[in-house]
Amino acid sequence: MLTAAQATPPAQFSGFSGAKDTLRTMVEVCQGPRGERSMIVRSMTEHIMRHLQPKDYGGEVVAIRNWVTERVRYQNDPLHVELVKDPQRICEEILQHGVGVGDCDDMCALIGTMALQAGRVAQFVAAGFGRPHSYSHVFARVQVPKGPWLVCDPVAGTQERRMLERVKTYEVWSLDEPPDHGPVKVYP
Repeated sequence: MLTAAQATPPAQFSGFSGAKDTLRTMVEVCQGPRGERSMIVRSMTEHIMRHLQPKDYGGEVVAIRNWVTERVRYQNDPLHVELVKDPQRICEEILQHGVGVGDCDDMCALIGTMALQAGRVAQFVAAGFGRPHSYSHVFARVQVPKGPWLVCDPVAGTQERRMLERVKTYEVWSLDEPPDHGPVKVYP
């Protein structure tokens, strides 16, 4: 039997009003108390990295990506509702059921939050595969210190390179900026 708290997961529901609103919400939940400041998410992040070699920064990013890929099942949002789950809620689902459920927004927010907690710089990339400024997907990218940006997209899975080749338009949102800052880069 679910308690009232379990039956009403911390999430934000809204009518779909565009990618910018969704991305602002994602940045907010990552920077909030149930995101980067959450000890539940921090415990999961430490669990993922517990057996890695010290200062294996690239390995940390890959471990986060793989862990989210294995433990969060992709499911579309409701048809007429944009649903953004906060990272702590996804971790609570994993602790309770062994697996969390979310769409690309939710997986991306969890990866971004865990990357921040590991001391990495992270960004969200809203991607479109057709018209300019028409976005249908989002993924995270995380910078390895003094190294490259690694794309982390559990939805694309092993087809990340193929997905990137299909991108026609994109916006990059920094997790180091306030949510109302907007994108740091737009193409085209």
